[in-house]
Amino acid sequence: MRTIIMGEEKYMKLTIDRTKAAIAIFLMVTIGIALIPLEVVNAHDPPLTIPTWAFIQAVVDPVGVNQQTYIYMWIDKVIQNAALVNEIRNRNYKLTITDPDGDTEVVIWDIVWDTTSNQGYSYIPTKVGTYTLKFEYAGMVYDYGGLWDGDVYLPSSAETTLTVQEEPIPDPVRSYPLPQEYWTRPIYGENTDWWSISSDWLGSGSPLLNTAKNRVYVPGGVGPKTSHVMWAKPIQTGGVVGGDPFELKGDTYFEGSAYINRFVNPIILAGRLYYAEPLSFGSADGGGMVCVDLRTGEEIWRRTDVRRPSFGYIEAKHNPQQHGVIPPMLVAASGTTWYIYDSDTGISVMNITSVPRGASAMGPQGEYLSYVISNAGTSANPDYRLLQWNVSSIILDYSVGWRPLWTGEYDASTPNRYDWNISIPWRNTMTSNPTVVAAWYNDIMLCYNGTLPSSGFRGSAVSNEPYTYFAVNLNESKGAVGSVLWRKTYDPPIENITVIEGGADPTLGVFVEKCKETNQWVGYSIRTGDKLWGPVGDQPDLDYYGNPGHERVYAFLAYGKVYASGYGGVIFCYDEMTGDLLWSYGNGGEGNSTNSGLAVPGHYPTSINGIVDGVLYTVTTEHTVQTPIYTGATVRAINATDGAELWVISSYTGEFNEMNFAVADGFATWFNGYDNRIYSVGKGPSATTVTASPKVSVHGSSVLVEGTVMDIVAGTMQDEQAARFPDGVPAVSDESMDDWMEYVYMQRPRPSDVVGVEVVISVLDPNNNCYEVARATSESKGYFKATFTPEVPGEYFVYATFEGSEGYWPSNAVTAINVEDAPVVPVPTPEPESVADLYFVPMSVGMIVAIIVVGLVLFLLLRKR
Repeated sequence: MRTIIMGEEKYMKLTIDRTKAAIAIFLMVTIGIALIPLEVVNAHDPPLTIPTWAFIQAVVDPVGVNQQTYIYMWIDKVIQNAALVNEIRNRNYKLTITDPDGDTEVVIWDIVWDTTSNQGYSYIPTKVGTYTLKFEYAGMVYDYGGLWDGDVYLPSSAETTLTVQEEPIPDPVRSYPLPQEYWTRPIYGENTDWWSISSDWLGSGSPLLNTAKNRVYVPGGVGPKTSHVMWAKPIQTGGVVGGDPFELKGDTYFEGSAYINRFVNPIILAGRLYYAEPLSFGSADGGGMVCVDLRTGEEIWRRTDVRRPSFGYIEAKHNPQQHGVIPPMLVAASGTTWYIYDSDTGISVMNITSVPRGASAMGPQGEYLSYVISNAGTSANPDYRLLQWNVSSIILDYSVGWRPLWTGEYDASTPNRYDWNISIPWRNTMTSNPTVVAAWYNDIMLCYNGTLPSSGFRGSAVSNEPYTYFAVNLNESKGAVGSVLWRKTYDPPIENITVIEGGADPTLGVFVEKCKETNQWVGYSIRTGDKLWGPVGDQPDLDYYGNPGHERVYAFLAYGKVYASGYGGVIFCYDEMTGDLLWSYGNGGEGNSTNSGLAVPGHYPTSINGIVDGVLYTVTTEHTVQTPIYTGATVRAINATDGAELWVISSYTGEFNEMNFAVADGFATWFNGYDNRIYSVGKGPSATTVTASPKVSVHGSSVLVEGTVMDIVAGTMQDEQAARFPDGVPAVSDESMDDWMEYVYMQRPRPSDVVGVEVVISVLDPNNNCYEVARATSESKGYFKATFTPEVPGEYFVYATFEGSEGYWPSNAVTAINVEDAPVVPVPTPEPESVADLYFVPMSVGMIVAIIVVGLVLFLLLRKR
């Protein structure tokens, strides 16, 4: 007999597995029980004796051997006052499973965490036959206080069987395949595997992009592989002014410079882009908030009463009352107050005041957590405490019923907003108030004491003193939460330099520091505090700018690598574990150059604005660019593994304290200071047409197939593009995409070497055989042509298929032809020859020849005389 004690396993652990096919039935049962009214009594003297009725059922039943089934047990009485916010629960459940051979397995629950007294159990039978399932409720005495204290719930039991067969029960479709054609949001609920091709960009204030200063890396994000433009939307008057009003000819409209950026911290949620519009020369959000479709640029809503959001918030909720992800919200953080809005409408949802400031982290369901170290004592007698603040305690507070609190204003500082408040053993650990570098949920928190070494940057004191890092445990399986895992004191890597935090990676357990004045990096272990490598780096001196103390201060850690760049214009990639230089981009030849000649001069200042889906997305940006902006600034996509250039397109993206860039759902969007428009690039739909001629032909003759492949994204229907391309914008190859998009959307000269896309011509012949007959490549107008000779007479379907590319989803078209049998030309029968034909005519010809010969002989004889 096997016995399993399940007393500490809470409800969420049993129900969060979405593969449980019977969960819908389970929820219907539990909700039904929750709504049963209970008799209200005023006094229990003597205590009540309450009979119970037990239930048990297996679903699925029957089930195949080695397939998973679920056993649900419950009693008809709900324990008084049981609620999600307390620990009043039923107790003493026992399940006995007897297999066909008589072997038993016993499972015991000391506590039933479901407030409706329902308990589920996942079971995989390994033998064919009939199983006996027995549920025994031992009863209990209510001992939680109040009017019902001392009441007795009587025992009860129930029994059922489970049939296990050799043949497996058909497994339902878990998800339909990934799309092979253009798709949009919302993603249909049965397409669960489509999570892998969709993503969000939550903004710089989100724990996802703010943890350890890693503001550009989105694990699981999806970005574009070409520069194919989906749309370009003006955000303010931009580009060349025109006329002759100024001394500086060709001057351009203000693009935001350093401190009044035009497109600040864009956010993408569920396929929608959220951004604040500027107003005249003023602030970046004076024009209000705008929500547009990421794929089309279509405006969904616009409001002037919504503050510019700091981040988007999405949280899953799984409890006995409900399952799913709450609708996305926009959070505008101002000081210690959060203003929260519904993302679908922009309507205010709630305000949260007194939000603590700490190291943010994302919980397993997307919840925003903040780790705070505070001194609850005095300077003479310190009492350092570690607190985990959880915003879901407000947003999803069920203290007033089964629905969460929603509207109103809530205080974030009350004790019930914290998951825990734990004492830290501070002696020999903290010599002063510590700084939290980063924290990762259920893992580790990295801190340092005092100040890091400084060369006196911006008036700070020069410091060459040793400094201390330490790590705090956040995982109870590794020891006491709040315990110090390690403490290390370091000498400055180089004397008289400024040391600044440079990013961290919990996956490989590495954090880095920047040696500001030498443009070098040092790597340390998060797990032990040991120095791993460095200082390393031979970066341009101009990388001094765009690094610590300025707008783009960090190296970014992803995929086991450290990526660093700055005003020097070259990207350097180091091995995260060794510090070895793996590759650089920008200081090579064609396809690996950011050289600007005399434009900047030197290299274009290059900033990494996104690390998504194995790609680095970079922009040309600097503190304050002069106008007219120098030519040649770009947005680039670079392979994060080897530094290979994927695509480059013209754009100057001005930014300083906040990025003007977002990547999600396979699209990248940014602000282009050359024309003050927002651009969205990604994989868009195409349209193929086809005709064949002649429609009716004779077997043995050739058929001409012709048609077009066109780009049909929303951008091609904008006023300028529709006027310039009345017949549509042709689709082009990925290799031609960069120059072609600049021609279509950025008024560049038409490229002379445009290559279209390949089209496959196939047929379905009269015998229902389908096969390819030709291939063609469209030219710069989108037109293609090919010929083929039908193999047999009859009616044909003729298909033209563009199989798609990184820039376009596939498309196809069909037409029909008829091939007739060639007519039979009769061979004429020769007429019979007459006697004259047979004898006279040949003889006459012979006599004539003889006469001519005789005449010639006589003529020669006479000449001799």
